[in-house]
Amino acid sequence: MNSTYIAYPWGRWIKWGVIALVIIIVASLFGGTYNSLVQANQRVKSTWSQVENAMQRRSDAIINMVETVKGEVQLEKDIIDKIAAARSVVMDKNASKADKINADSQMRSIVVLMEDNPEIKAHESFENLQVLIEGAENRVYRARMDYNEAVEAYNTKVTRFPGSIFARLMGFKEMDYFEASPDAKETPKVKF
Repeated sequence: MNSTYIAYPWGRWIKWGVIALVIIIVASLFGGTYNSLVQANQRVKSTWSQVENAMQRRSDAIINMVETVKGEVQLEKDIIDKIAAARSVVMDKNASKADKINADSQMRSIVVLMEDNPEIKAHESFENLQVLIEGAENRVYRARMDYNEAVEAYNTKVTRFPGSIFARLMGFKEMDYFEASPDAKETPKVKF
């Protein structure tokens, strides 16, 4: 009898110890899973922000470059038109002497304009635009890929056991992957 009297108090402490240990394990599991879900959720938000940044950068850069190219193309077109008009007057046998002098003066001013702006070469701007568009598309592609990877990691945590239990309890839901729009299969048109 004496031995059962001593064992009983130890049994009660062991029972409370086991209960406390289970509570600590469950709390640690819950806390770790919750923190993991929050971290994955923030990673998805961060990578989506990078997608938006890349798309905005692409949009701004392309618009600015297209406007630059349009200006250079218009300037070259104006120069070519002026040269052609002045040349036709100079070569016209029926043009008056005053008209030929005026046309020659215009040709000289065009030559000075071209000497002052040796970088007027629209084809180089078109090449630069092409490189810019390609680089921008690569950055957007990479950002979208990073976003989808983050969504995959998050969705895995939300749907895998035991995370799925905690996710449901805490209101975490699966997120959608980035998917191209239906019109993405069509080649975009750049108009000048």
